[in-house]
Amino acid sequence: MKKKSLLIISLLVAMSLVSVAANAQLPIVEPEEVGFASERLSRIQDHFATRVDNGEIAGIVTLVARHGRIAHFSALGYANAEQELPMERDTIFRIYSMTKPIASTALMMLYEDGLFQMTDPLSRFIPEFANLRVLRTPTSPLDETVAMEREPTVQDVLRHTAGLSHGLGVSEYDRHFVETGIFGTETSLEEMMTALSTIPLVNQPGEMYRYSVGPDVALRLVEVIAGMPADDYLEQRMFGPLGMDDTGYWVDADGADRLAPVHWLKDGELVPLDDEYGHPQGGVLVQPWSVNSYTFDHEFKGGSFGLLSTAEDYWRFAQAMLNGGALDGERIIASRVVDYMRRNHLTDQQLATLSALGAQGFGLGFGIIEDPAAVGYVSSEGTFYWGGAAATTFWVDPVEEIVVVAMTQHMGVRATGSIRGELAALVYGALED
Repeated sequence: MKKKSLLIISLLVAMSLVSVAANAQLPIVEPEEVGFASERLSRIQDHFATRVDNGEIAGIVTLVARHGRIAHFSALGYANAEQELPMERDTIFRIYSMTKPIASTALMMLYEDGLFQMTDPLSRFIPEFANLRVLRTPTSPLDETVAMEREPTVQDVLRHTAGLSHGLGVSEYDRHFVETGIFGTETSLEEMMTALSTIPLVNQPGEMYRYSVGPDVALRLVEVIAGMPADDYLEQRMFGPLGMDDTGYWVDADGADRLAPVHWLKDGELVPLDDEYGHPQGGVLVQPWSVNSYTFDHEFKGGSFGLLSTAEDYWRFAQAMLNGGALDGERIIASRVVDYMRRNHLTDQQLATLSALGAQGFGLGFGIIEDPAAVGYVSSEGTFYWGGAAATTFWVDPVEEIVVVAMTQHMGVRATGSIRGELAALVYGALED
């Protein structure tokens, strides 16, 4: 792949910023109006333009807002590195696990209607879950199981303590997980629950935090309780009211050219993850059929992953959560419920299994920063956040009233692992008051 110079990339950035300024619908302001230094905040595009020029990442869209107003919004590099198609502010991305906070919020929107309690067993709504089995130990063979000590609850699926797995690795258990068809493009959430009921839990419900398909269960609960398909519920109750016009589970022919391919590093070069170039090692998410199944209306409407979005759309969701559940006069959820969601819901025992993430907790759909000094980058206590498998990330800082969204499309590219920390340094380094 021939790479354009940093100068050309910078010109693309400049044109993008001019275009943003012309968009009167967005609350874009000069950085100084919300407490940032313009020169320092501009280092975001300088930094990532260098990374693009060095061939470390294909491209990235970053958005920084404070007090509900956007101080920085830029598109850098390429949406498609092979074809040298420039990244645009409205490029569409697979957000993978950034679907989880949305699905969790959707369920909590029904909680405030008094339609369930956090302690309700899942079998109240999904009868197949009444008699789940549990592996004797987390590494036991699939046929060595014991009975549940208690049923998993609604709270368990939202905080990842139900004993469910995610099935994204390459172990025997993970392979069996995928072979059930649980992530198939023609598997509905109802069918997914039936398949899940045949797979043992990895550990006893409530015993520990284990990253899982809990949000898929949460979104199936939405379907059962609301009495409508999950995608319709999300569109009517969240995406429509918040103006998230480019968020959904697939793009039609009119939007397909805006969907960036996922990139991976093959022989030192960033190439699309597809049948021609293959894919990096890993589980189901890096399979070409899984990565490139977003241009038709498939049955899989996941809560753990599956949504497409843009940086602007995801900012709208995140900003609404910072605002206590409302944006531009549209309220999707009560402020007290949002406060409840963004508190740590893990017990000390459960939190101990989260040690790999540092001094953090987990709420109902979000990671929670409990101790900024132990995280490894600048942050504020109470910040809630998450990321996606293709290196997308976002965070909401209630102390500084900051929302940051970064969108890119890479898998198996080591250089993307530092994007979150680099952005934290650049954003907080530009803050003046």
